[in-house]
Amino acid sequence: MTDTDAEFTRYLRLGGFPGVHMLPLDEADARSMIMDIYRSTLVRDVLARNRIRDADMFERVAAFAIDNVGNPFSARRVADFMKSQRRSIGHETVLNYLTALSEAFVIARVPRFDLHGKAVLATDEKHFVGDHGIVNALFGYSDQRLSGVLENIVWMELRRRGYEVTIGRVGTAEVDFVAQRADEVVYIQVATTIATEETRRREHRSLEAIADNHPKYLLTLDPLVGGNANGIQHRRIPEFLLSDEV
Repeated sequence: MTDTDAEFTRYLRLGGFPGVHMLPLDEADARSMIMDIYRSTLVRDVLARNRIRDADMFERVAAFAIDNVGNPFSARRVADFMKSQRRSIGHETVLNYLTALSEAFVIARVPRFDLHGKAVLATDEKHFVGDHGIVNALFGYSDQRLSGVLENIVWMELRRRGYEVTIGRVGTAEVDFVAQRADEVVYIQVATTIATEETRRREHRSLEAIADNHPKYLLTLDPLVGGNANGIQHRRIPEFLLSDEV
């Protein structure tokens, strides 16, 4: 494993809080630090500021949002999940809780954009976390969450570079990210791997459905990627993070 891969693996598992990487912490201590940050933010910055009385329900909503990083999301879905857990919460309360979390930068709500109709869609937005280390600190590392965490990492990097980011829709297909900065537009698909031909075709399909000539990228963790296929450039996520440009 190269130094870059080793550093990326640590970043993937622990996120980007500076203290986690500046101090000689093992993984357990690093996760404990992240949990302390998360808990203090919820208690001081969110619960107190918004005068939320039902702290338990609020934490449940926050945990559900964080556990579903990178997945389509709605207040109804949260309310239905709580109902399945024999807990009752209204849609408006869910929306208020999500807004409070967004204002504290714990999560961010990312809307969908119809690339054909050139309009922001009101349904099935996604949520990402202010630091993906919170996901693993709360729930432990899991391959099942890897694709969502990778999307979270790419979304955060695009925002750091000054892009406005939405989720693209082309007919029934989805493009993970439509990134815009002034007149610049970039389309990005994120996948753990395209090791099989079926996976490669699936990830290419959404990008190939876009009818303009703006740059299109497919970002993965595959060790041997590169080149250009049908106008789609393949890049490794660690190299993307270290580059000056998309």
